[in-house]
Amino acid sequence: MVIELVFNIILGAGLIFFMVESMGLPAGENPNDIFGASGFPEILSILALIVLIFITVTVLREKRKINIPMFNLRSPDGRRLVINVLLLAGYVALLNVLGFCITTVLYLFSGAVAIGYRKWVTLTIFSIVTTTVLVVVFGSVFYVPLPRGVGMLRELSYMIY
Repeated sequence: MVIELVFNIILGAGLIFFMVESMGLPAGENPNDIFGASGFPEILSILALIVLIFITVTVLREKRKINIPMFNLRSPDGRRLVINVLLLAGYVALLNVLGFCITTVLYLFSGAVAIGYRKWVTLTIFSIVTTTVLVVVFGSVFYVPLPRGVGMLRELSYMIY
């Protein structure tokens, strides 16, 4: 129970810090925008704090250790969580080197394999189609500058988006 309370206190402090920092965002120039740039982060912070208070009260009432299998590293779910966190870290680290297309296909494929999905053909099609949709929507329609990679991969990415 003590670990959960310490974790909740640290998380609550982080949420309050996030909320205070978001209050410093500049107000928008659009008169129809009621909340401005800080509205969405503030709403999320307040909702997260409400949920955190609810969870903390539940922990105090129960007065026992809460067992979430996903956070138990000895369980298969816990190991899958760690593997996926490592895959996500690798995805972020390789994003600027390999570019968005290759890295996203590899991440989607390996992430699904890590959680136990074994239909290889379906998984390959899913990874490629999802990456294609993301590139078209964000790279071509919304003109979001997606990472292009380095060297030859960078030149190839200009042919795609």
